[in-house]
Amino acid sequence: MSPFTRLGIALLVVGAIIVGIGTYYDRGAISLYGLFFVIAGFVLYFASSIITYKKTRK
Repeated sequence: MSPFTRLGIALLVVGAIIVGIGTYYDRGAISLYGLFFVIAGFVLYFASSIITYKKTRK
């Protein structure tokens, strides 16, 4: 597994925790901040998975 894939998964988890905390305490700004983490983690995970797949396919 690529280090970027692991970083993407970590960002997804951290972002989900931040969104959960923001939702629990009814703080919209914290939830939005966590949502950016989740989006960045998903994009990084998705892109690195595609790149890794294309490299191993050749």
